[in-house]
Amino acid sequence: MLRHTEAPAAMLAEYDGEMRSYGREIDFARLWKALLRRRKLFFAVFGGFVVFALILTLLQPRAYTTNVKLIAGSTGSSDAAASQEPGTQLPILNALLAANGVQTSETYAELLQQTPVAAEVSRSLNLNIPAPVLLSKLKVRPVTDTAILNVAFTWKDPVMSARIANAFAAVFVDRERQLVAHQADQVISFLQAQLPEAESHMHAADYALAAYQQRTGIADLSTQTQSEIANSATLAAKEQSAEIEARQAAASLETVRSQLAQTPPTIVGSQNVAANPVRAQLETQVATLRGQLDAARKQYTDDYPAVITLKSQLAEAERELKGQAESVSAGSSTIPNPVYQQLTQQASQLEAQVAGANAQAATLRHQSEAAKPDLDKLPEEARRITDLQRTAKAAESVYETLQRKYQDAQISKTTAISDVSITQPASADAFTVSPNVPLNLGIGIFVGLALALVSVLLAEFFDDRFRSEEDVKDRLGLPVLAIIPELPPPSDAGENWVKPLSVESFYQLVASLRYSSSTPPHTIAFTSPDPGDGKSMIAVNTALSLAMMKSRVLIIDGDLRRPTVHQKLGVANDRGLSDVLVGVTPFSQAVKPTEHAGVAVLTSGRPAPNPVALLQSAQFDAMLKEARERFDFVIIDCPALRLIVDGVVLGIKADATVLVVSSQQTEGRSAIRALEKLHGVSAINLLGIVLNRARPDGREQSNYYLGTGQSVSLTGATET
Repeated sequence: MLRHTEAPAAMLAEYDGEMRSYGREIDFARLWKALLRRRKLFFAVFGGFVVFALILTLLQPRAYTTNVKLIAGSTGSSDAAASQEPGTQLPILNALLAANGVQTSETYAELLQQTPVAAEVSRSLNLNIPAPVLLSKLKVRPVTDTAILNVAFTWKDPVMSARIANAFAAVFVDRERQLVAHQADQVISFLQAQLPEAESHMHAADYALAAYQQRTGIADLSTQTQSEIANSATLAAKEQSAEIEARQAAASLETVRSQLAQTPPTIVGSQNVAANPVRAQLETQVATLRGQLDAARKQYTDDYPAVITLKSQLAEAERELKGQAESVSAGSSTIPNPVYQQLTQQASQLEAQVAGANAQAATLRHQSEAAKPDLDKLPEEARRITDLQRTAKAAESVYETLQRKYQDAQISKTTAISDVSITQPASADAFTVSPNVPLNLGIGIFVGLALALVSVLLAEFFDDRFRSEEDVKDRLGLPVLAIIPELPPPSDAGENWVKPLSVESFYQLVASLRYSSSTPPHTIAFTSPDPGDGKSMIAVNTALSLAMMKSRVLIIDGDLRRPTVHQKLGVANDRGLSDVLVGVTPFSQAVKPTEHAGVAVLTSGRPAPNPVALLQSAQFDAMLKEARERFDFVIIDCPALRLIVDGVVLGIKADATVLVVSSQQTEGRSAIRALEKLHGVSAINLLGIVLNRARPDGREQSNYYLGTGQSVSLTGATET
């Protein structure tokens, strides 16, 4: 039961400060009470989201991620690498060697995620999966301040995930090696096509020389003749070597130009990331608007135009803030691609090499033509042997040159190395699985708690109704004179203890009214914020409770617009208050007895055209004075305060005023506006609040009131 804790006068002195500090803020104590009050909603949202997250996690197909680590780039210092001049005759190898230590880990990460790499992985593993699909499952992350790349691949099977991850690493390593060995392959292909022809030509020349010598019987020539033949053969061999050198350089030039077409001229050197300045401005604006809104709510209600404007501006600023990224790119630097530069340089060198070889071949051809007249002067047989020896020697020299170049190309291809190596292959036993049930469950619990808390706060924000004595005290700052429980339906026999509790609550209300001050009030007005809060029922039952204490009580139905007292007491409303005030019926004749001993009623009477004028008239004051003389207590049932001021007028006339609020129905904003109306007139003596239709705790009350045999005769507590 309620305790009458503080005097109304003391509570009213603190009202203004408490009302201004209330606003819509919810402190920790109110939040805890809201959680207890709305625990069903809290656990429903929390449990529902956790179950939803768990079901969604279990329904999602499991995906396994394995990791392979690579080290990319030169392991030596860049200065040392830069000081070394390329020493091979293969342009692409020279370009890559010169570029070692220059490319960043980000460059290698981009090269690894190219479509040709993914296509080769799919082909090598016979996956028959498009390259874009494989790349969508691949994540390459450079490890900060190192040359290490972490390659992660996600797949529905851990074994296949590890295989594909290792395949990506192997293909990329081999691809980097192939860039070096590609030109050697081109040279080898060219030489393989030339060597059989050169060997055949050499054997044919040797056979022709031997056959002619056998047929003529000439085994040797003079020294001068041999010198001329050797000189002519050397010129022919050099001419053929120069032509082969020109063709080889042309083939290499074609390869370099093909590689140039696939190599970007520039690459991204570095990228700077900075905090989003727009987000910082919006955060400052949101903080300012929140401060202004808090200050406005302490001075005005939520319906005040300034508060509405600030709330709209705050919502718009918060929406824009959510759409802003945490950071933005402050700028990126583009640098020339070192491979492209080296290839361009090699192309220029090869073009010069082709031109030089062709010029050398032309010069040697001219020298051979100049030496031909001297050979023509030799005897026919000597000249013929000379030609054969020269041809055989030139063919042998060409073949030996091609053999030497072929061996060099094979060595270059065999010793070609990649600047990327695998440091840690992926393993099917070392994987991370998604969805991670424990992690998702933990996130679901955390998000579920947040959503449940937000749901409770939103419910509290939009559902502003009173529910308990502490709620009324905290939000209205007035004493609660009594808590009237909600009566169950007559058919509910299991709740028989509630009616005795209701009787005790009205006894508590009567005691609070009689002992609220040193001079007990004799005229008490009952009003409420809204129609339907139950103030008429409270007024009637208060009168009945006073009558049970041997007091003479008069109930006046002051609601001249929507009267209900005559219905609750079962009397006619043929004459009443309005008839007395207009002088049609004397007061003594308008007062009617009721079936309750000690209780009389003055109904509202016939409808009046101007109720406020009647209630403010001198006739009402005279009638009220006569009522005080004839009865111990006068209870006035006033209209609700939402739209009309009749209740304020009657509160001024009465000795004391009681505000009735309904649990689970009356909103806090309506109660606050009603109190503002009552406190706008200093003559009104507001004693406190009656909380109607409260839901009592049966575990605490039923055992005490069951079996008491207490006789009660109050009207239904659920009526209005």
